Amino acid sequence: MSSQNMIGDRLWDEILKAIVYTMPNQLFPLIKEVYGREYPPDTQIKLLGTEHSTYLDDPENTPSSKLMDISLLVADTDYYHIECQMGNDRLMVIRMISYDLHYAIEHCMSKNRTDDEITIRFPHSIVLYPDQNNSIPDSLKCRVIFQDNSEHLYHVPAVKIQSYSLREIHQKHLNLFIPYLLLRLKPRITSKRNPLTKKELTDFVDDIIVILQQDLTNGYLTRRECSDYINLLTRASEHIFYHCPKFYKEVQRMTKPLIVLPSMEIAELKASIARKDSVIAEKDSEIAELRAKLAALAQSQSIR
Repeated sequence: MSSQNMIGDRLWDEILKAIVYTMPNQLFPLIKEVYGREYPPDTQIKLLGTEHSTYLDDPENTPSSKLMDISLLVADTDYYHIECQMGNDRLMVIRMISYDLHYAIEHCMSKNRTDDEITIRFPHSIVLYPDQNNSIPDSLKCRVIFQDNSEHLYHVPAVKIQSYSLREIHQKHLNLFIPYLLLRLKPRITSKRNPLTKKELTDFVDDIIVILQQDLTNGYLTRRECSDYINLLTRASEHIFYHCPKFYKEVQRMTKPLIVLPSMEIAELKASIARKDSVIAEKDSEIAELRAKLAALAQSQSIR
């Protein structure tokens, strides 16, 4: 089943999660870009739970849960919260406040030893916008007025992936953006005035692959990480070019390994065997169920 049919636009959230769960160190360039904080490559990253109860919102209501995209603790001291947002939802900042409040209560709450004062510290939050949208602001803002009329301007940086050139992405090692880059070609697929050509697509994908290969050569990526990014790029292209298979096939051709090692062939054969075993097991289960029904029917007839 294609990614288009399977998860639709949730694919972009899942790509972010896949990168963070398998190579969390790829977040360091993003953190440096947004907050100016640098961490050594071997800095410890702890992925935190992304689900929290809504009981604190309204204890009288039926308990349910909210699910954030990414939450993590870096170097045992710094908390981060990252969301991936496709559209320009103006209420996103309200959801971010809600997420961050629950996050702070769960992970960043402390009590002063000398009095009854409690402190909660909001995490460093980021909203990633993978798609093109000229109305996205540089940050999400909400003015909060407390009961004593004191005010605080809550704001979260908005990172617009498509505003970065390939050169900037390469210079800043923002490889996290790479699986989303083909989205900038999407408007031209159906454009009549300026349609996307196969050569433009090929040149663009080739430039992306060069970035990955150079970061691999210079030690910013491992071979496995480079391969993972290429696989994610291919997965994204299947979704973007769902109605234009010739473009998807071109991306697939360019991202397919030119040299297939024996270990890769073995892995592909094992995967094929596993798929066939799954089909056989499913058929065996159906046959067993039919036999059971037949036996039950035969028994009922003999009783009569």
